[in-house]
Amino acid sequence: MNTLNRRAWLKLSSAAALGLPFVSKAAPDNQGLRSVARNNLKLGVFTGVYSNLPLEEAARRIADDGFHCVVLEYAFADVRFDPWQPDWDKARRITSTLAKHNLKIAGLYGYYNVVDPDPAKRLRGEQRMQVLIENWKHFGCPVISTETGTLNEKSEWSESPENATEAGYQACRGSLEKLAAAAKKTRAVISIEPYWRNVIDSAPRAQRVMRDVPGLRLVMDPCNYFRKEDLSQMAPMLKDIFRRVGKQTVLAHAKDVKGSANGTDLPAAGKGVLDYPLYLRLLAGFGREMNLVIEHLTLDDVPRARDYVLSQFDRI
Repeated sequence: MNTLNRRAWLKLSSAAALGLPFVSKAAPDNQGLRSVARNNLKLGVFTGVYSNLPLEEAARRIADDGFHCVVLEYAFADVRFDPWQPDWDKARRITSTLAKHNLKIAGLYGYYNVVDPDPAKRLRGEQRMQVLIENWKHFGCPVISTETGTLNEKSEWSESPENATEAGYQACRGSLEKLAAAAKKTRAVISIEPYWRNVIDSAPRAQRVMRDVPGLRLVMDPCNYFRKEDLSQMAPMLKDIFRRVGKQTVLAHAKDVKGSANGTDLPAAGKGVLDYPLYLRLLAGFGREMNLVIEHLTLDDVPRARDYVLSQFDRI
């Protein structure tokens, strides 16, 4: 696929509708499914990949790289929006520059450890989320994403035995209930990203918290659910994840997963073993538009990862 065709294909139609019911409209043959996927799945990227570039150059390059949308991480070489000390002129400068290059904001970066054992760190994360919840209209995007946290006292990237306890679950639920209640007042959308090293570590737990906190929505990132021993069961696990929580999805990620000495690594797309054709088929089964945001990238790896994801549409 040449660059011109790729860009034209990626920029078809508008951002994903939010909160629609899960309806499978997959066509009965592979060609039909490919068509549904190409029409509905819009590639995006995290702006952090381009953060060392000036804003104008970053926006132009994101567009030239063929992306339709971004998850906003707020910082560029010459403009930095600080959610803890918001300067709305800087926010407008960022959003207007992205809009000039026809880039939609698909999500706002609000990630923090919602059960951090350090109260000061947890409060700081809550304060940033509150600013985003109350002011999302400045960015034109209601979707604000966060992790579900770990009770590990040494690292927010490591698991803890306490994560699997009922007390751990209830602590996480309480934090997410506060966010969801605040979001309801402003019509923001809190989307959680489960991870096997976090409190919400599996599809059953994600299903439970979605039931217990009805306002929550999901960042679909199936790579996060796989422990090393699960990789041989990829197809049934992927289908189970979508069956349990797929209908709550408002944003999807594109990266990869592979086994490692410490469990699993999460490299960029094409550097692991994720069953991409099945993943794309399941996303296409939503029967609605969905932003699919590539992550875990370095700037020089963007073309390879993007083209890998695009190539997987031909394998559906």
